Amino acid sequence: MSALAVAEKPQIKTVKVTGVYDALEQATKPIVACVGGAGSSKSYSLAQLMIWKLINEKDKVLGIGRKTFPALRMTAYQLVVNLLKEYNLYPHCSHNKTEHIIIYGSNRLQFFSLDDEEKIKSFNANTIWLEEANEFSWSEFTILKLRLNRDPGKEHNQIYLSFNPVDCWIFEMLENSPDVHWIESNYLDNPFLHSGYVKQLEGLKEQNLNYYNIYALGKRGRLENIIYPNWQLIDQMPYEFQQQRYGIDFGYENPTVILQIGLLGDKLYVNELLYQTHITNSELIDILKSLPRLDIYADSAEPQRIEEISRAGLRCYPAIKDVALGIDTVKRFKLFLTKSSANVIKEIRGYQRKKDKDGKVLDEPVKFNDHGLDALRYGVIAGKRPAKFGFDFI
Repeated sequence: MSALAVAEKPQIKTVKVTGVYDALEQATKPIVACVGGAGSSKSYSLAQLMIWKLINEKDKVLGIGRKTFPALRMTAYQLVVNLLKEYNLYPHCSHNKTEHIIIYGSNRLQFFSLDDEEKIKSFNANTIWLEEANEFSWSEFTILKLRLNRDPGKEHNQIYLSFNPVDCWIFEMLENSPDVHWIESNYLDNPFLHSGYVKQLEGLKEQNLNYYNIYALGKRGRLENIIYPNWQLIDQMPYEFQQQRYGIDFGYENPTVILQIGLLGDKLYVNELLYQTHITNSELIDILKSLPRLDIYADSAEPQRIEEISRAGLRCYPAIKDVALGIDTVKRFKLFLTKSSANVIKEIRGYQRKKDKDGKVLDEPVKFNDHGLDALRYGVIAGKRPAKFGFDFI
């Protein structure tokens, strides 16, 4: 374990880091592929590294990108801004929220996506980090790599890729390149991971060995038996629906999720409104009160929380928890997810069925990284509620 020294005005703050950060700091090749399982700290460590470069280097342009900007805003953008605030560096930065640029001294950090190709054409950088890099194509990666054309000064220009070890073009095109430094990691490389999440990861071994190898051990693999293989991204939700409601999955150490779910004919639309850990029920009630009033269907295993939300004047009901029924019902519709639903998008890409010890595929899904998809089921199949409020998607 080492420490990340952040030069701050008026003092230096020491920040805890993992071995993944150390490996990133020592990598000198033009391309750094940071591939790892869930909870390995790869994204967190890269956010710390970008902050270190922003604060300590001179006359540099840094870029952090994802395929779509709504997904970037919900993930790496939010992470970097939150860390700058935690490290008491944010007050010393200039943050242009319109252009998505953070400036410290002579350095500039630009957040970007491929939603606006014109901005990419004029973007020239010293360092680029592509979060969920497998979302990009080989041609897009090649174009972005050409953007590393600024004078590196004493340092060297680099592009960093962070992704889970699922078979993709990154392995195919870069695996044997002498220009790539590979950093492999898994949850054991992150001593700060809470015990409940560690238990979830280790429990994957009994559900699906391939899934366990990818998301727990960080070993390369191919996702199989995906439950929702067909879905599309949309920029925003339609303005009107035939039917509409919220689905909620409760959590605390795990994220609490609120999804807006709407139906138009045979089309099901989903928009992620909240995906956050350490949300109390009173905070959840305040969030729900700030939203347009709709029927709410939540995890029936938490009757006290549902009762508290109902007593606050909100129409909250226990949802049917039948997993098979929920999945079957969702699959009856053409599914559309907003680009801002970053966490649900990541869940749905890896949502697959369990296998038994003999390799037989079971009807039930692997129980991991599915909080948003649980909320989707709750909202779609609903449950018991007063008839005057009622409607069914089924």
